[in-house]
Amino acid sequence: MAKYTYKDVIIDPEDPRVEIGKEYWFGSGPKQVIDKANGDNSTSMLREIRPNLERPFLFSSDMNSDIGMAPCMIRKKEPKKKYVPFDLSNEIDRRFLSCRWIQRKNDTGTHIYMITGFHCTPGCNLIAAGNISVNPKDLLEKYEFSDGEPCGKMEE
Repeated sequence: MAKYTYKDVIIDPEDPRVEIGKEYWFGSGPKQVIDKANGDNSTSMLREIRPNLERPFLFSSDMNSDIGMAPCMIRKKEPKKKYVPFDLSNEIDRRFLSCRWIQRKNDTGTHIYMITGFHCTPGCNLIAAGNISVNPKDLLEKYEFSDGEPCGKMEE
């Protein structure tokens, strides 16, 4: 379970963590909100922000029913996504990767390569235009898809 602290408490309606429709714990003060978050109480959805009020955050159980307003809140942390290397001996993974565009991490689009094939003896590498041969581990560690997503499978 994530541990929530005073750093997680939001009191400013213009804080970048404030987003309508996301899940939060709310309360009348920072200590109460931290206790709720660390006590694993249920969250509520932020429905509206009224920045000029003393209690600017309006919460609901769904988009139709208001359940309360509060001066402070904590946004529920989302679990980090973990990626693992593709299994190039798996036809589904190869099909997914075929004709996808990749680039080296931190490359600003200078060199983008299309995956054009696979070589599976003695081990499996993918082949990309530009005579690049990359194994699945290096693909995950050193490359990303051209849209910035990691070159790996999200771990279940």
